[in-house]
Amino acid sequence: MDFLRLRPSIGLGLIALALPILTTAEPLTEPLSLQLGLNQPDFIRLLDSRADAAQGNLITRQTWVNPEFEVSREEAGRETETNLWLYQRLDLSGQRRLKRDAARMGLGITQAENEARQIQRGTEIQQHFYQVLFHQQQQQIFTHWVAKFSTVEKAMEKREAAGDVSGYDRRRISREKVTILSRQRQSAAQLGAAWQQLLGMIDPEKSQTFDSVEGRLIPAETLPLSSLLESLAQHPRLMQYKRQAEGSHLTARAVARSRIPEITVGLGHKRIDAPGGSDSGLMLSASIPLPLFDRKQGARQKASAKARQAESEYQLMMQKTQANVRALWHKAARLRDNALLFSEQSLAASYELVRIAESSYHASEIGVLELVDAYRNALEAEITARQLALEARLVRIELDEMTEGTMQ
Repeated sequence: MDFLRLRPSIGLGLIALALPILTTAEPLTEPLSLQLGLNQPDFIRLLDSRADAAQGNLITRQTWVNPEFEVSREEAGRETETNLWLYQRLDLSGQRRLKRDAARMGLGITQAENEARQIQRGTEIQQHFYQVLFHQQQQQIFTHWVAKFSTVEKAMEKREAAGDVSGYDRRRISREKVTILSRQRQSAAQLGAAWQQLLGMIDPEKSQTFDSVEGRLIPAETLPLSSLLESLAQHPRLMQYKRQAEGSHLTARAVARSRIPEITVGLGHKRIDAPGGSDSGLMLSASIPLPLFDRKQGARQKASAKARQAESEYQLMMQKTQANVRALWHKAARLRDNALLFSEQSLAASYELVRIAESSYHASEIGVLELVDAYRNALEAEITARQLALEARLVRIELDEMTEGTMQ
């Protein structure tokens, strides 16, 4: 019996697939998908607008209060008095400097938020990319097995016509092929949906540029846990909490100095015109509010409480993130090892079982059900190997998002 042998070279690497919705032969890689997705014009404009708003707040905080100009004219009998005043508020407490520093910290917070948004968007792109790669490889597996069953089916048709096998054997193989074809169509639908999600993250207009994705499902070995924990403090999400705490402390210090009120100084010129002549001279003034009732007690307490709250949130987030990184690191390492071990042990054993089943069926030592069972087990082993690799990859992506790691 001339059966089509399994090809052990089908592993966990790229399996190219020509998609009906795409027309060219250029593969899309993970670095290219990240480059396109993170440089999408609308996303860049979003980040720039947030940074511009924070920069505008800083400019507002470091700009002096405008002076006030006052003109008054009084007439009493035959005398006319004209006064010109220029007033300026002065901050002697140092609040303006502290508020300016807090606004500069706010700019740093926005920058950290933008970096965190980039990491989050990159994570979503990677998740869609590897979903496409998984379904693409799954499609190739189904294509191979449909061809396998078609070859066996034709061989059985010849033997059936010669009276060597019963019609049941050929019909059983045909039925199994129909089942695989149905699973292939279902997988194709999932592949098309995953492609649309990926293209939506990078650029829908690029739909005619790529025909497949190129990559490796199973992730590279993770970095040592100690290295990830040491660099964790520099993650943009944690830097955002840290800068929020520092900004809240600056704001609390500024409010605490509000007990020293602002002074308003004035420089004026007075001119008196009378029938007997006229006279003029300079005038000086200074005014200061008296903190008899409102001494900013509530504002100081509120600002101090917010500073303590922000500091506590930062410490709690650091502890939570460290625990999550430890958990994900162990999970990612175990899933990767499991995927590799299954691929090394199960796939080779499945190929060998198919070889034995084909030889035994040809020698009439087993029936068609045992042959179909060997084929089915080999197919499921290949699908399971990809599923385990995808699960390991998605956990690794989640770990990299929390540690700002680089996918390999």
